[in-house]
Amino acid sequence: MSDGTVHNKADILATAKKTKYDSVGYTDVKVTVFGNAAIATGGFDGKGTDENEKAFDVHERWTDTWVLTGGKWLCVASADVPAKK
Repeated sequence: MSDGTVHNKADILATAKKTKYDSVGYTDVKVTVFGNAAIATGGFDGKGTDENEKAFDVHERWTDTWVLTGGKWLCVASADVPAKK
């Protein structure tokens, strides 16, 4: 969820394990590659219950930054913001 908080990998995985989705959808996904880097953008819609068992219905736009290192793509930064549906 978009609340301005900065999270580390452990935080994100712990939250993901406790979140239950009823539905998820990705829209308007675009990827632009710049040599060994790529920027991916898109929309996300999700409904379910969060780690505190509170219901949510989110609509977000997201941007991920990827780097090709050691022959594998690694996501090095990710951000999302609330969006109107």
